[in-house]
Amino acid sequence: MKKIILIIISVLLCNYTFAQDTSLGLESEDSPQPLISLNKGKYFKDVNMIANMRFASNTNFTNSNFDNSKFQMNEFRLEISGKITDKISFTFRDRYANNSTDANTTDRLNHSIDLAHATFAITPDFSLTAGKMLSEWGSYELFINPVYMYTYNDMVQYGDFFLSGIKASWTAVPHQNFTLQIVNSNTRSFEMRYGETPGIEAARAPLGGTVNWKGDFADEKFSTMWSYSIYNLAKNQHWNLLALGNQLKLPNLTLQYDFKYSTEDLDNTGVISDILGYNFAHRAQDVKYMEHWVRAEYFFAPRWSTTIMGMTNSNYWDGNPDANADDHIRTQWGFTAALEYHIYKPYNVKLFAAYVGRYNNFSDYARNTLNLSNNNTGQLLIGIVSPLVLF
Repeated sequence: MKKIILIIISVLLCNYTFAQDTSLGLESEDSPQPLISLNKGKYFKDVNMIANMRFASNTNFTNSNFDNSKFQMNEFRLEISGKITDKISFTFRDRYANNSTDANTTDRLNHSIDLAHATFAITPDFSLTAGKMLSEWGSYELFINPVYMYTYNDMVQYGDFFLSGIKASWTAVPHQNFTLQIVNSNTRSFEMRYGETPGIEAARAPLGGTVNWKGDFADEKFSTMWSYSIYNLAKNQHWNLLALGNQLKLPNLTLQYDFKYSTEDLDNTGVISDILGYNFAHRAQDVKYMEHWVRAEYFFAPRWSTTIMGMTNSNYWDGNPDANADDHIRTQWGFTAALEYHIYKPYNVKLFAAYVGRYNNFSDYARNTLNLSNNNTGQLLIGIVSPLVLF
């Protein structure tokens, strides 16, 4: 009867998915202990369910003025992962915080589903993955479990990076992995994404490709995650993205640095279009984004850690019809400072207090011609992170 009940639960939860868990510090060194100890037997010996949650008091400020304070479930993603055989595995994850109700998706999956794919190990060094998956960008910012991320830079914050397609992964030599990924260029339809942009036609094959190199050096103390991507957004409209992720991992300190450079014939990221006041289906053309992202996590005591993060994002509108315009529109600076106490080490549960600040500095052209003004926002978060392995 227990096996039957567990099988029914798994079927009902087929949308739930295993997150990308490259968590740092204690979380990466210790395997989390399940809350429920089950005799999984034949059918569930290689299956896990995880509830990724981050709950906090959110106090918000604009231009140093208090806006509001409220409790929120900032992250809640329920996951299932496991093996069907030694050569076939699956991952599913659905999110319940900040859900989009949009059902108009190109892959016919609800937009809230992050991951829904199966991986087939063809040889010990070569595998194929098919389904909805995470984009293989060279970005540590993207691959960290979302419950540990208090904020994101713009490309990840507003990007469409859970996409359906196929992926081939090859470990050429130990610690050197190469990936080729082909996916849909967006989850939403052309009409919803770009349909009101003047002079733009839908592409017959709105697909994208990414090549990725992951390397480990010096006994895995230094790691790289570099990629190049090109996406076909519409007819004769492309998006090119170079992403270079780097990590230095020492016993109590992890340092990560990402550089991203994006040229977009159509504003896929959407930040410049939003600044210009366009609606969602009307996108600016010929834009660029350049980002720097740095994150440091330091354990100064067995249960105490601090996380410091800094980021910049520079936005350019090369397609501005004003011949006298400055293509630079805005530079955003951001930082996060967090103090964390790991209260239940076996379950990866921790209390935290964090402050997130963002500063938007507009160019002279943007201020004088587009009537934009510099501004800043702040957010004080006090809460709990609990990526709980249920079984």
